[in-house]
Amino acid sequence: MERKVFDDLQTIIVNLSKIKKMTAKAQAEILKPYGISSGHAAYVMALYGGGMTMKELSEMLCVDPANTTRVIATLMKKGYVASDCPKKGGRKFNVFLTETGRLLAEKIREQLTDDSALLHMLTPEEKNLFFTLLEKIAEGYDRHGI
Repeated sequence: MERKVFDDLQTIIVNLSKIKKMTAKAQAEILKPYGISSGHAAYVMALYGGGMTMKELSEMLCVDPANTTRVIATLMKKGYVASDCPKKGGRKFNVFLTETGRLLAEKIREQLTDDSALLHMLTPEEKNLFFTLLEKIAEGYDRHGI
């Protein structure tokens, strides 16, 4: 298949931008009843696998630690996240989902994996390949700092 406009990196950037916009829009509709944004949902889903430090969470999501602090504070106020910080102002502590947060993560996961969603045009094999390639690219970035 011949590309008509862009080559290589620019094609990746343009298409990932389109995908991000489409997924954010779909996710916004799903999240509306819970009072959180797609940016907040990334933290909820990252914590679904278990608690972690703020630094680990920031690194996992490739975001600024100050943003992580703000988002976690919002999620704590909404009752979705808690911490094991023994005292106010403590430096090293884990944040984790509350039971309400776990239920939210399960609801998000259920609705986002629905086959009627964004990847409906792909066969199961194409979906697996798509996710495998995304993970491979992301791992390559992590390993080589590209």
